[in-house]
Amino acid sequence: MKPIVFFDTESNLKGNKVFDIGSIKSNGSIFHSNSLIDFTEFLNNTEFICGHNIIIHDLNLIQKALRNMSLNHLKFIDTLFLSPLLFPARPYHHLLKDDKIQTDELNNPVNDSQKAKELFYDEVAAFTELEELLKQIYFGLLKDQKEFRFFFEYLSYKPPETTPLKVLILNYFQSKFCSAAPIEKAMTRHPVELAYCLALINSADRYSITPPWVLLNFPEVERIMYLLRNKPCLTGCNYCNNALDANKGLNDFFGFESFRTFNGEPLQEEAVKAAIENKSLLAVFPTGGGKSLTFQVPALMSGQNTKGLTVVISPLQSLMKDQVDNLEKIGITEAVTINGLLDPIERGKSFERVENGSASLLYISPESLRSRTIERLLLGRNVVRFVIDEAHCFSAWGQDFRVDYQYIGDFIKQLTQKKSLPEPIPVSCFTATAKQKVIEDIQQYFREKLSLVLEIFSTNAFRTNLQYKVFESGDEEQKYNHVRMLIESKRCPTIIYVSRTRKAYKLAERLIRDGFNAKPYHGKMDIREKTENQNAFMAGKVQIMVATSAFGMGINKKDIGMVIHYEISDSLENYVQEAGRAGRDKNISADCYVLFN
Repeated sequence: MKPIVFFDTESNLKGNKVFDIGSIKSNGSIFHSNSLIDFTEFLNNTEFICGHNIIIHDLNLIQKALRNMSLNHLKFIDTLFLSPLLFPARPYHHLLKDDKIQTDELNNPVNDSQKAKELFYDEVAAFTELEELLKQIYFGLLKDQKEFRFFFEYLSYKPPETTPLKVLILNYFQSKFCSAAPIEKAMTRHPVELAYCLALINSADRYSITPPWVLLNFPEVERIMYLLRNKPCLTGCNYCNNALDANKGLNDFFGFESFRTFNGEPLQEEAVKAAIENKSLLAVFPTGGGKSLTFQVPALMSGQNTKGLTVVISPLQSLMKDQVDNLEKIGITEAVTINGLLDPIERGKSFERVENGSASLLYISPESLRSRTIERLLLGRNVVRFVIDEAHCFSAWGQDFRVDYQYIGDFIKQLTQKKSLPEPIPVSCFTATAKQKVIEDIQQYFREKLSLVLEIFSTNAFRTNLQYKVFESGDEEQKYNHVRMLIESKRCPTIIYVSRTRKAYKLAERLIRDGFNAKPYHGKMDIREKTENQNAFMAGKVQIMVATSAFGMGINKKDIGMVIHYEISDSLENYVQEAGRAGRDKNISADCYVLFN
């Protein structure tokens, strides 16, 4: 091995003055001082100098001294830039933690120099073990780049230039990305970004991701990965036909052979294909119409293809937990939620899973977008799409207008700018009921905020497995007897809707006294009691849920056979939502009753 010096500096908070320098030579000699002049003397007879994150940080602090001492001939190698190239797969190199080296001692530049030395020789070994064709590809892309050129010189690596670089890439990565991807343009304009993308594609680990510091310093990585692996070509190549096929994704992740149709129209499949093609869309599907699967299939496909993260924004904490749990039941563990119902340990685990790439679906509330912590979390991942559930909340004409929804567009715009992305991140909006004015408001909002044109997928299909009936009830006692009769006639999971929190408790207590298995639920209930009651109902331990309208939005319990409105909803839209929680399994017949005085 050639002689090489490893070094690290410590500077003041402003980063403009060195107060400590540590260095180790490949022969074991150690330097530790705050004198730049003494350090330059330590560097005599040295050709290569190496450290971690020195191009961005340390070199700016010491270059003036090096020039004054006529040491401009030194050749710099930065282990930071080599690490995503040579250790792209989880578990990553044991010394790495984002753009920092893991150290045993705090602010000890000699110790950090030793760690940089260990990392560098591991990188040398990793490059040596690469297949020759991959070595040639990395050399062809990076030989003239300041972050890499001296690494190849240190290794004395220079392959014979016999095969064009594009041919090498296509031969090695055959069918691993779209054959129509603009490889030549990326090779010329963004060789470092292309190399990082190819390293990640070549990684065998499903959940390996691009480090956040790479996304920050090389924002074109996200665009190139999209062009390589997430933009279906018109002609259809081997990669696109396999990795970007909606029906194959549906079958691979959920085991279904075909998508749901509405009155014979394949709207669900069309909406999924639009998302795969990176279009923005608004889907108006009935409650129980499969809207969750419509965004989950593209999200899981993007997670697999580009290591991308889909962010699902919903005002319903119960929906978040319910959907994460339902995915886990079928073996899909790539969804997490961050919300106020989580304890600190659960919250920390969710953050960790987003950060380390093991999550490709993140459920959060619109209020969470105002959190700096959430913003930093999303800046560190390749965010491929925002999904907005209950999209009617954007519109003052909708039944559930929410001010926090108005901030969503601003957040996406800011995130796009901070990531230096050339185009806005696409969105998918979903709602079960939307008047024409509401649809127009949603379209106008995203057109004005983000210059996005939403493609509309709307159905007026009826739920044919739901039966609706109205019973006239003269007084409270007659009403209660009607409820008892209905429950006894069809013993099945049942939701009874009331309009007041006190009524939820009183009716549940009376049903329990009469031998029925019931629990109350309302929005002002203690979080622990609310969660326990919901979980008991979802698990089948409780048959009857007596609830206000706070219960049920997003709850995907397929075997609910009856919804009884003990008191009528405050709007037709809310009634459609609440009654539609029955019969989510289209193979069962469900009843929707209103007790009317």
